[in-house]
Amino acid sequence: MLQNFRDNLHGAAKGILIAIIIVPFALFGVDAIFLSGSAVEEAANVNGESITELRLQQAVALQKQQILNRYQNIDPSMVSEDQLRGPVLQQLVRQKVVEQSALDQGMGIDKKTVYRLLMEVPDFQTDGKFDTERYEFVLRQMGYSPSSYNKLLTTDMVTNQFMQGVATTGFSTAPESTLLAGITEQARDYYYLTIPRAPLLESIAVSEADVKAYYDGNPDQFVSEEQLVVEYLELRPADLAEDVDVEQGMVDDFIDTRIAAAAASRSRRVAQILLERQDDQSQLQKMAEIQDKLTSGEDFAALAKAYSEDYGSAEQGGDLGFVQVGDLPEPLAAALDKLTVGQVSDVVESELGLHLLKLLDEKAADVPTRESLEPVVRAELTRQLEMELLPERIEELKDLAYNAESLGAVADRMGVELHTSKPFSRAQGEGVMTNPAVVSAAFSKSVLDEGRASEVLELADDHVLVLALKERIPASQKPLSEVRDSIEAMLKQQLAKRELMVRGEALAARVKAGETIEDVAKGESLDWQVSLDTKRFTGNQDNEIRQRVFAMAEPAAQPVVEGLVLESGDYVLVSLVKVKEGDFSQLGSDQQKLLTATIALTAASRDYQAYESLLLDDADVATKK
Repeated sequence: MLQNFRDNLHGAAKGILIAIIIVPFALFGVDAIFLSGSAVEEAANVNGESITELRLQQAVALQKQQILNRYQNIDPSMVSEDQLRGPVLQQLVRQKVVEQSALDQGMGIDKKTVYRLLMEVPDFQTDGKFDTERYEFVLRQMGYSPSSYNKLLTTDMVTNQFMQGVATTGFSTAPESTLLAGITEQARDYYYLTIPRAPLLESIAVSEADVKAYYDGNPDQFVSEEQLVVEYLELRPADLAEDVDVEQGMVDDFIDTRIAAAAASRSRRVAQILLERQDDQSQLQKMAEIQDKLTSGEDFAALAKAYSEDYGSAEQGGDLGFVQVGDLPEPLAAALDKLTVGQVSDVVESELGLHLLKLLDEKAADVPTRESLEPVVRAELTRQLEMELLPERIEELKDLAYNAESLGAVADRMGVELHTSKPFSRAQGEGVMTNPAVVSAAFSKSVLDEGRASEVLELADDHVLVLALKERIPASQKPLSEVRDSIEAMLKQQLAKRELMVRGEALAARVKAGETIEDVAKGESLDWQVSLDTKRFTGNQDNEIRQRVFAMAEPAAQPVVEGLVLESGDYVLVSLVKVKEGDFSQLGSDQQKLLTATIALTAASRDYQAYESLLLDDADVATKK
């Protein structure tokens, strides 16, 4: 939550845009935004307002993709959307109660502020400038109209405004600032010497008898996993290429249809003035005023800038760019068909509101040649026929593989290649043998113990696989020759660590008895360092050492002496000699402001969480069972 507040305080509005548009568009691409959830079906109801099933599915898909992007090596099948559904729905409910509270308190966002932010979204730009065509395209791919998207964006900005309002109520007291500065600005003086491990490792010799004794005494550490070799066959659409026949007549018909469609389509550049419906019907009078101004000769583009409520195009003089057949709602398309270049339509009504359209330009259709279309159409038809045949062949494969004595016979009958895997274990394999579903099937009781073929595994919508056991390689103890080097290295490390600890404890005793780190290091020909006035979060010293120093008790009459082994294996002996508490009054003005703001931000975060909890406790929430 604290990080959220930090993010919200810097570029808050742009952050919302990223969350609403760029993140889902960039992560999923176009098609993934169109989920199966209903825009009407209710997933939850919060104080009488719905959270739709579609909104929930979109949020779940976004959360899943964020997890996969953060943990790139994770198997996507391990991230269950069913498991994410509950937590994501809870988050949507929390957002809804905050939104309702913000609106109840009269918060709002000016439409021109929304527009100015839209102009800065990179995904709405071409060559660094706002592109109306791209803006409309991206929104269509996400399932929004400009009006519905602007409402969603406004809602999220109002919620963010509320969060910022809470954040700015946080404050800090002088004692809190003094206490925090005493901790964060504390400085410590310490000396340390280093006993390197590398020379010890080079000097240690491990006998063959020691290696053999360790190998014999720890047999469980050197057991290889059980491995399998399986026979398998796969079925994909491409495997059915020889089974489909694309007739030339079919290709010709598709080419004719595409050429006709291309010839019939023309690009028209359109500008519009949009007025949204108002409860008091005031849009009718405003539209009449705009028409009067047009009649008197005023410029359409200037009026669009002044009046249009489609803020994605208003600043461009209402210019929507070039559109084609099917891009516009039917009422707008019908009105446009009646216009010649330069003409303005009568008032047109749509679900978005009232429109005036102006035809700015026309471009002739770009009709492809038959020669360029034929290979594309043939490939598409082949793929289509393969996909249509695939379910039938999958059922055939299931029938043949069920209780089959040999997958070789099934492969011959199906006309596909029979593959043999390399040995693989439950934890390690290559290629398709890394797929969790395949590994699980291979090690299943029916395949492993009963000698049957697996069920036909659907690895994707267009990819299935069936397998059978060819060879079972039992777990066995690895030969000494295979593991000797690793045992020797491990024994050397153990002996080196033991010697380092013994030597380090001896040197620590000398320092505790009154010798200095410097004297001991020089006498032992070891490197030593001194670090004075070192802060908790600054300094060039090794972070491992600094963290340990700031975990050590404060020295009294004598230095505090401790030893630690670094990740590198080196032993470090530290002598902490002085601790100086941080002094708030000695900080610069910027540091004081930052520290005070941090305290205030933490308090605001705590207050926000408490207030959100109160809203949830008082809310009437009903979720779909």
